[in-house]
Amino acid sequence: MKEKKEYFTRFPNQYIQCNIKKQFGISRKFYITYILIDRYRSYEDFSWVTIRKILNFYGYKTTKNKPKAVYEILDVFEYMINNKMIEVKQDLDSLTYDTGIEIKIIPENFDCPDKFTKLTSSQFNTIMMADSSLNKENILMAFLYINSYIGCRSQIESSNGKDSCNNPEAFWRSIEHMAKELSMSKETINQCIHYLITPTKTKDGKCFKPLLIKQEVGSIQPDLKKPPQKVSNIYVLNKEGYQQEIECTLCKMLEVYGAKNFIISGGERNKTK
Repeated sequence: MKEKKEYFTRFPNQYIQCNIKKQFGISRKFYITYILIDRYRSYEDFSWVTIRKILNFYGYKTTKNKPKAVYEILDVFEYMINNKMIEVKQDLDSLTYDTGIEIKIIPENFDCPDKFTKLTSSQFNTIMMADSSLNKENILMAFLYINSYIGCRSQIESSNGKDSCNNPEAFWRSIEHMAKELSMSKETINQCIHYLITPTKTKDGKCFKPLLIKQEVGSIQPDLKKPPQKVSNIYVLNKEGYQQEIECTLCKMLEVYGAKNFIISGGERNKTK
């Protein structure tokens, strides 16, 4: 039998690696709206979603008095329509929670041919299992951001060990930089990362592996006359071969920082095992 391929969304990096409100004037509801439109997409590039389905991601209660999130979602639809990413014939102001919104996707503007981040269905489902529904959006944003900088090597690079180490599939930017770009607190980001590197347990006792693997790095001291400088930790996708990606990233970081080894508690660390 043919192996079943996993569904994934190609999410444009331009909406991930920035403060989306400041850069594009839309709320973070864009993330889940875009993902759900693509997830329920047909071969003919039509999609059907409801306001309730989008709100369910956040755990909002749908009462007679519509929450602010509804109007933020409608603004996202307006943005997509104005930028010719989708077409919607219905009057957005007349939509109820359960109105099936018929969406015609315009592939040349909705789809991103390059500089995108893959979000698989299993990764999305793991994020959906977060205990606190109010944190799901932050977890999704953090994962998309980290994943967007992990990147993906070409087949030529992957078949050449030397090229692979020059372009490791890993994230090693600082939390401070990440917090500034996403306009999130460092505490919130650290909480999101903790979820992403921790196995997820469901109510029925099932356990799912973490989405990311974290590698503590330590400090460097290229100049012995100056105090050690703490460097960022390494994060890689939890998939086969992640150990090699970590080792390649350690080598690359030493090259970038101009150091010979990393200093960790208890002694020095060589650049390779």
